[in-house]
Amino acid sequence: MSCSRCTRSEIDTVHGSAVQADQIGQVSINSGASLLVPRQLPYAPPGFIGRSEYLAALGGLLNDGAPTVAAVVGTAGVGKTALVVRWAQQVQEHFPDGTLYANLRGYGPGTPPTPDDLLASFLGALGVHPERILPSEVDRAALYRSELAGRRVLVVLDNVTDVTQVRPLLLNGPSRVVVTSRADLKGLQANDGALRIQLPLFDEREAEGLVVAMLDQQPEPEVLAELVRACARLPLAIKVAAGRIATHPDLTITELVGELAAEHHRWDALSIPADEDSKVRTVFEWSYGKLPPDQQLMFRRLGLHPAPEIGAHAAAAVCGAKLSDARRLLADLADQHLIEVADHGRYTCHDLLRAYAADLAEHDNDREEARRRLIEWYAHHARSAYRVLHPGLTVYHERFSLVTGAEPELIFAKATDAWTWATAESVNAIAAVRAAAHHGYHVATVMMGDISTGLLAMAGHRDGAREMCLRGLAAARALGDRQTECWLLQRLGQLYRWTKWWDRSVNVFDLALKIARELRDPLMQAKVLCQLGWGSLQRDGLNEARGHLEAARLLITGWEGYLPSLIDFCLSGVHAGLGDHREAGQHAESSRALPEHSDDSGAEARPMAGARKMVGKGAKAVEPCDGALAAESEHEAPRIQALLLKEFGDSLRFTGDVEQAIARWREALVLLEERGDHHAPQLRKRLAALLSADAG
Repeated sequence: MSCSRCTRSEIDTVHGSAVQADQIGQVSINSGASLLVPRQLPYAPPGFIGRSEYLAALGGLLNDGAPTVAAVVGTAGVGKTALVVRWAQQVQEHFPDGTLYANLRGYGPGTPPTPDDLLASFLGALGVHPERILPSEVDRAALYRSELAGRRVLVVLDNVTDVTQVRPLLLNGPSRVVVTSRADLKGLQANDGALRIQLPLFDEREAEGLVVAMLDQQPEPEVLAELVRACARLPLAIKVAAGRIATHPDLTITELVGELAAEHHRWDALSIPADEDSKVRTVFEWSYGKLPPDQQLMFRRLGLHPAPEIGAHAAAAVCGAKLSDARRLLADLADQHLIEVADHGRYTCHDLLRAYAADLAEHDNDREEARRRLIEWYAHHARSAYRVLHPGLTVYHERFSLVTGAEPELIFAKATDAWTWATAESVNAIAAVRAAAHHGYHVATVMMGDISTGLLAMAGHRDGAREMCLRGLAAARALGDRQTECWLLQRLGQLYRWTKWWDRSVNVFDLALKIARELRDPLMQAKVLCQLGWGSLQRDGLNEARGHLEAARLLITGWEGYLPSLIDFCLSGVHAGLGDHREAGQHAESSRALPEHSDDSGAEARPMAGARKMVGKGAKAVEPCDGALAAESEHEAPRIQALLLKEFGDSLRFTGDVEQAIARWREALVLLEERGDHHAPQLRKRLAALLSADAG
């Protein structure tokens, strides 16, 4: 990865021709015009009608001295999201630093995101790398406010249930936060000074205008008024009803109104404030009942999907349909406004319609088969993506008895294809693991939990990785699979170590070691002891690290391969830290047996290069880093690239190629500083000292 792709850092100062060594520490990583400017507003279909009074009220937020928070509240389906997204799109130029959006799914199926989930997501969108995002909500909120201090950003929080979901995301200064909710949110007005807008039903003129716009015709006034009354002037109900007419020219408005009146649940009888969802059920039932069987089935199957957004391939899988048929059915449902186009062949659904679809799906006798088919589709492709990205680690997954289905199957020809899919489907993959756990699909939960842990950890999404690992661990325990439990405990210990939760990491590795000993598995014991030793080395616990590593080496005496070489490499670092350079050199010499061709080249190239330098073969140290960088560039794992660049620079410096060493260190420091990595300060000092020496 070249510096041209990186955000601005103190290294930009070093790139100039007249640079002084002491300038390195004077430039903020988040300064300059190259900060990320997120634009996250969802797609809004054309044809927005009316609401001029409420658009103007929101427009008042742009004035100096206006409230920094607004809450748009109202009944389900009244058009809160449409209003806020419409206004936000119109005023984006007033927020040059970005527009953040999140659907908190307060009233739909599934688990809504927590404030710390949202903070992590927004920080990532703002260019803050996951390694800098600490685990606690308090720390994340502080970093969020720091990143946005003095910046003008619009934050839209859609479908919240109460003020506790939004308070950690409120901002002072020039930024604005707009919230939508069915709840009254009077506490946000009373305690946080929010502008509160109560959005009512359409008036008759607005409601009739929406019908006319959707039908592109002017019905007879009496008939138009009847339809508006049948839909109780609720925008969502009008869109569904008019959408049916628009796609069926043989259906007249008079017939539609008559059919609605024949439903046993009448609008007027169901318009009870305490039962908001039932207000639109009459229209839903009528519209659904008019669908042909294949569209009905697709609509019900969408109710089984564990997340709001779905792609055509997953929809085909859950429906048991061909991809071409699934695409046609999704387009038909979108034409009738039962679902909405999201982006690039993906669809989403209003939470009321999604809840209605989920309720219908629960009456299907084959719902469990369909749900399992969907989960296994995600499991299959997660495994396929992981196999392309890290083929050496997927041998473990082959031991699972789960035979995954893949109709329709996606083929990942290269690592970038796999990584693109894994990124696009990360939310759905997490939701699939949750669904598998909830419905007791233990094998799928273990397999997907482990794979998702690896994929999310590679992307730096630590919260999601920990959750998936914990779910997989619970499923392994439910299966009584002690070997898998030990493996996932090691995964969890690594995740804790990466977030510097040292005590938790040690406790988890201790538990894994206990299980490995109970299983009488020397290789597993050695792996755990090596992890414990590596963690102790990172914390400068040199004697403790030596004890773990020497115990690990004894367990695999006579073994060959990566693990013995890694143990020797760690021991070389321990003895170097203790000042015993002769012993360090001997272990470094032994660690040169580290395989030079491996699936996990990024992880192995650094210790291989370090060992070669320590035994006086500096020129040979350049080779593994050069090859590994080429391989890792496809994985898009920036932290691995950063550490490889750092080691590459070390090796080049050892050979006397100072100019190229500085270039590699500059690239590494950009990536490390962005992530708040503990290697960054030392590398910064090394660069400063080298530049100072050259200047002298």
